[in-house]
Amino acid sequence: MEFNKLENYLKKKIFPDLEESRGGFDKVHTLEVVDWLKKIITANPKLNLDKTVLLIAAYAHDWGYCDIFKPGQKMSVELVESAKPLHMELGAKKIKKLLKDDFFSFLTDEQKRRCIHLVAVHDKKFEIKDIDELVLMEADMLSCLQLSPNKPKYDAEGNKKLMEIVLATRIPKFITSFSKKEAKKLIRKRDNFYKKS
Repeated sequence: MEFNKLENYLKKKIFPDLEESRGGFDKVHTLEVVDWLKKIITANPKLNLDKTVLLIAAYAHDWGYCDIFKPGQKMSVELVESAKPLHMELGAKKIKKLLKDDFFSFLTDEQKRRCIHLVAVHDKKFEIKDIDELVLMEADMLSCLQLSPNKPKYDAEGNKKLMEIVLATRIPKFITSFSKKEAKKLIRKRDNFYKKS
């Protein structure tokens, strides 16, 4: 399967929901996660990752949020943290249903199961341990750290809470030197941004 064709199909099916979810944050965030994922895979060819499975999981990983939050609802770190278990469950159901489309007949049953699994566990920060789980988490966290013009931002207190969680539970689990190096740069930029705010 040609990756452009796959990505276009995933965008067509998933992005209408993500454009509405968390004030459009989820669409911007998902595009960043996909971009970081591609960079991590390219920088780590020896990991022998299934790029197709990881791409599908990256596009679907936060799809479940669209069924939880109301349009215009103000986000807080606590609110998002409390929604994590449900958003993984809902996202896994959504991707399981989508993978039944004839379009995905090129995937093996095991690849489909792995896509669903990755969406279902990607935010279980104390449980993920497999290489593909950790690589998806790295891409997710690099986007989380990345300040982008089109992404809503937390206030200083919200950022402090977010960074405490990320630094304590996510960054220590990074396995690729690429992501460790990029995370340091993004944390430095984020610190500078919030010092000036």
